Amino acid sequence: MTPSGPPQNSAFHQGRAEEAPVAWGESLDSGLVGRESEMARVVAMLGEVRSGGSRSLVVTGEPGMGKSALLRAAEQKAPEFRCLWVRGVESEQLMAYAGLHQVAASLRERITEVPEAQAEALGAALGWRRVTAEPTRFLVAAGTMSLIAAEAEHRPVLVLVDDVQWVDQESATALAFAARRLEDDPVAFVWAARDGSVPAALLHDVPALPLAGLSRTAARALVGPRVVPSVADRLADDTGGNPLGLLEISSRLSDSQRLGTAELPERLPLGERLEGHYREVLAQLSETARRAVLLCALDRTASITTVAGALAAAGDDGEAALDEAVDLHVLVPLDTGLAFRHPLLRSAAVGAASSAEWRRCHLLLARTLSDGALPLAAAWHQAEASVAADPALAEALVRLADDNRSKAGYAAASAALERAALLAGDTTRAAELLAGAAEDALLAGDIARTRLLARRVLDGTTDPPSRGRALVVSGVVELTTGSVPRAAEMLASAAEVAEGPALGHALSELAMARFRLGDLAGVADSAARLAAVAPQLDPYQRLMGSFTKALAVAVGGDAASSARLLTAVIEEIGRPPLRDDPRTVIPLALAAGFLGEVSPVFSLGEHLLSLARERGAFGVLVPALALVAAGRSWLGDTAGAYADAGEATELGEQLGYAVDVANAHAIVAWQSAARGLHEEARTALARARDLTERAGTSSHASYLALTEAFCAQCRGDAAGVVAALEPRLAADGGMGASGEPLGIAPDLVEAYVAVGRRSEAADLAARYAAVTPAEAPPLTMAILARTQALVIEDLDDALATFGRALTAHDSAIHPFEAARTRLLLGSRLRRAGRRAEARRHLTSARDAFAAMDLDMWVANADDELDATGARARRREVTISEPLTAREVRVALLAARGSSNKEIAAALFLSPKTIERHLSSIYRKRDFRSRTELAAAYAAVMPASEGDEPTP
Repeated sequence: MTPSGPPQNSAFHQGRAEEAPVAWGESLDSGLVGRESEMARVVAMLGEVRSGGSRSLVVTGEPGMGKSALLRAAEQKAPEFRCLWVRGVESEQLMAYAGLHQVAASLRERITEVPEAQAEALGAALGWRRVTAEPTRFLVAAGTMSLIAAEAEHRPVLVLVDDVQWVDQESATALAFAARRLEDDPVAFVWAARDGSVPAALLHDVPALPLAGLSRTAARALVGPRVVPSVADRLADDTGGNPLGLLEISSRLSDSQRLGTAELPERLPLGERLEGHYREVLAQLSETARRAVLLCALDRTASITTVAGALAAAGDDGEAALDEAVDLHVLVPLDTGLAFRHPLLRSAAVGAASSAEWRRCHLLLARTLSDGALPLAAAWHQAEASVAADPALAEALVRLADDNRSKAGYAAASAALERAALLAGDTTRAAELLAGAAEDALLAGDIARTRLLARRVLDGTTDPPSRGRALVVSGVVELTTGSVPRAAEMLASAAEVAEGPALGHALSELAMARFRLGDLAGVADSAARLAAVAPQLDPYQRLMGSFTKALAVAVGGDAASSARLLTAVIEEIGRPPLRDDPRTVIPLALAAGFLGEVSPVFSLGEHLLSLARERGAFGVLVPALALVAAGRSWLGDTAGAYADAGEATELGEQLGYAVDVANAHAIVAWQSAARGLHEEARTALARARDLTERAGTSSHASYLALTEAFCAQCRGDAAGVVAALEPRLAADGGMGASGEPLGIAPDLVEAYVAVGRRSEAADLAARYAAVTPAEAPPLTMAILARTQALVIEDLDDALATFGRALTAHDSAIHPFEAARTRLLLGSRLRRAGRRAEARRHLTSARDAFAAMDLDMWVANADDELDATGARARRREVTISEPLTAREVRVALLAARGSSNKEIAAALFLSPKTIERHLSSIYRKRDFRSRTELAAAYAAVMPASEGDEPTP
């Protein structure tokens, strides 16, 4: 065996007079048998892709059903496509981005066409570039999408992913992300997976093509004339038509059994028995050849040189052993090394080995690799061979974890740390390593594994720091994806045992959990404890301590003190180093919201959002987008609010978030209802409600009730507004979305008036006035005055009160609420017969709603204007279809001057998808150029991300 491969006279290169039928269920001429309808579906999908647009299909079935054969047949039907293969290998499941490397390596020449941040992340993950920072999974996934899209600009692309269940998690997630986001590019994805083997979240929205067993007729055609029909029928019945079973079993029958003159074996292998059959195949190998096969199964690269070297170290003839395995069709030589003829052979090889054989082969690989350039890989094999504690080896695995983590291989890093914990010897060190494994699993997005590892720490140690880290990890998982009450319990427990930065993290997260649950005393307690430990925290955590204190004062009702504290928080965020820390965008947005002064900090928020995108801080980006969307709505930038909230829902759903995504869905519902998209509003509201239920915050989610009420109001359903809001009075006293006392009163008073319950409206308006402090922000005072005006019977007194509302609106920046006040005032004047005055206010309201693109409210104002006897000045452009949230986002970025590629990079879409959205925008708005588009959106353009941020 030479270093470059086997000698030319070995069995790897010798021709054979008779090739054995391959194990994927094909006939001897390589044509598919009995899969006509399945192939028709694949061909139809390829035709759709040729016509434009991406498509995906997942082929499912038990082992041996011909999934791989169908993928190869798809390749044959797509001669003009660039075909990219990803073949899952069980032993490479923990090798981060091993599967993705198979695709990316073929397209490496396109890397220059990928947005820079995405290319950096992709290159770092695949080892193409020097790592200066850890790439995020989302940026790697976006880079994968952009890389495939770049190739699709030149010709259609067919991505074939075989054995999805064995593709490493990072690669599978990146490819699934690309499949979902490549909407308008000529790209086809065909996945093949064993039944029930793929996580439901990965391919839940991909159409499935299940493969059933072959019929008797097809089975006869598959096994061919060497098996008489009666025997073929028996085999079809006993194997359930499994093509692999039919081929493998029929090949092992004697001539007399194939002819039906001798009895068939009593039991034929099927399913698990099929794997047993492969063990029988392996049993035909000599002991040395079985060892060679086991080495190939355990070595992640299946390198011929490595396996041969390991065999030589054991005193075996490696060349002869490998040739024997190839001659018996167990192994197949490839340019890059060795492969198993069928994945079940790999499983069978590992399963058939004794624990002693298994450890011996790992030890041989460790010794072989330690002499070369892969000492860390050698450490892994050494660990697998070890049965006793070995602290030095444990620390080598920690270095292996660090190496994997630097390439964003969090799943592999987690596995290395878990194994290191078993070898550490010292229980405290073992707990520390397990806690680190849990943290890496969380970063890898493996929620189930994160919970399992954290539970092992909590069940197995009394070491406070490790328990604290495990509890914080568990609490954060629950806070973002699960139950907020349970998260609060976990974080409270963590805060009792955590130390240093972990303690700061626990307390700040606990404060937010308690705020979401309406536990105001708990927020104050968290704030006090954070202040006590502030000296041992870093700048960001000290900021969170200050913000938590301000939050506690704000919800406690001391508006003046909270304003001073919140202003100080914003000023601190505006100074280095925090002004360049994307995490600060969340406390910034919350602080501005509590102050009611969004505009002064908006450019700083845009700067931080830009940093979050550039650095792939998606954990920050999702909640921040939801908060910024609320801020945009405050400023009257409803287009931007609609776009940001829509993006937050897309990203958040993919991350599996709950509370933050519920907030974003609620904003999408509000924006959709205001545009007259009532069905879209119902869908978004239902999703927000589902996520809120999952998070366990329904009893405290006043924002959800307020959104439901607003949607009902947009439909003209005042009774629906009452039904949505009245229960909140009993639930928490009618608290508003930001915790303000009786914050639901303005909407409920208006609805009471509309349904004729005037006495209840007057009583509630009086109660609202009583609990609203005199130093409340101008917007609150404006809405209070409007609410009072609605229940005043005397016209002059009512108009004077409306006047106070408009005066307060002049000091508050919230165009929608100001226009809403003018609409109500104009309606009151019209009913009083003062039409000329009514028209002035109604026209002002109508123009404001039109500037915000809120078609439903424009229509309401037009109806009121018509009722005054004046013909409403209808919009110059008739809009048959409002823009979707994503279309609005594309329009805003295009109006800013971004190119299609720049927009695609910002929204993690492909340029072709952006082209489609722009075409839709032009059609719906009757634009003829980007100049017209930019002019139309000039009034609602957010601050440029390049603007100098100001505190």
